[in-house]
Amino acid sequence: MRILQVCPDYPPWGLGGAPQIFRQLAESWTAAGHEVTVACSRPLSRSREVPPRGQVRVVVFDLWTLPARLYEARYFAPMTHSSHGRFLELVRETGRDFDLVVLHGLLETMPREFLRHRRPTDPARVVSLQYGIPSADQRRVLGAISRGLYRSYGRRLSRRTARVVLFSDETEREWHQYFGPGEGTTILRSGLGLDTAELARELAEVESQSSMVDAWLAARGVREPFALAIGRNDQAKGFDVAIEALRLLAPDRPALSLVLAGESTPFTAQLARQVREAGLGSSVVILGRVSGWERLALLSRCHAFLIPSRKEGYGLNAVLARSLSKPTVATRTGAHGEILAGDTRSRIVPPSDPRQLADALRSVMDAGPSPLIVDPVQLMRFDIRGVAAALVKVGVDPP
Repeated sequence: MRILQVCPDYPPWGLGGAPQIFRQLAESWTAAGHEVTVACSRPLSRSREVPPRGQVRVVVFDLWTLPARLYEARYFAPMTHSSHGRFLELVRETGRDFDLVVLHGLLETMPREFLRHRRPTDPARVVSLQYGIPSADQRRVLGAISRGLYRSYGRRLSRRTARVVLFSDETEREWHQYFGPGEGTTILRSGLGLDTAELARELAEVESQSSMVDAWLAARGVREPFALAIGRNDQAKGFDVAIEALRLLAPDRPALSLVLAGESTPFTAQLARQVREAGLGSSVVILGRVSGWERLALLSRCHAFLIPSRKEGYGLNAVLARSLSKPTVATRTGAHGEILAGDTRSRIVPPSDPRQLADALRSVMDAGPSPLIVDPVQLMRFDIRGVAAALVKVGVDPP
């Protein structure tokens, strides 16, 4: 089967759940014998090029450069004039050259432009993967714009796609809120996943090099006991809420520290200022971006994993924690509640509530440290190969 994947930047340069899914799906389809082409944007904000892996053909379309303060909108910038012309040619060829088109998101430039120019009669089957309403929905002005665009492009999505795939109860509720129950395309529920083979390799490396892990942590000023949060340093991830929760815990947990790992953004300076003003000093370590091996090294030593997000489309960090049996405190957003359901050592709290986050963290810390223990049932549940195969079937079967 010939598959076209339309998504933001590829391969992913940032540490984010959805971008990793772009890569893992493309590689899984290739390994299964499909021909895969990725049409992606280049937001011109990454610091370095990352070469594609596997036999995936990557076609890149440049976007206009946005000011640094508009960092969160980098995937929504318009395409340059030359890129837009080439992209239109690709859209017109999809019916002839591809059997399946998978769109990631709705408002981002690439899938939005694809929907705008695709003819409903094109024979290629189009499947749209929806990760949730953007975090801008929580803001007064951007939220109103976001809601209007979702309604507009959602109706176009209904006419020009075969299926819409949603990944959580929350996203399904939002979808019905915007478009009404029963309106639009057939809605399917599916789970996202992990590259279990890649995870096993990284975990074996961490377990076999304990002294290297200790040296790596010490060199970066990480000391135990610590709570860990991983993700982009933007407002949606709620790292500022985690810092405030640590401040509330400091009087009775003076030895506890917080490690924030993930891609730096303009919001990172605000986090550093918050740490100084709270008097937390070396109790908060802001690491910046970490690799897969480094992520597992941090997870192997942390006493608790925090996911303090204000908004998540799904929540792959929760999948990682559940698959490795790591005690987790996560907010009630995305699929966190569904992923962590039945895990007695994890807690779900409301978003943007540092006091409840602190109380839940205290409860998890009281249970003591927990090593990484692979849960084979959860790995099977979230295996990306199963998700990739299911998406191919969704695109082939009639609605």
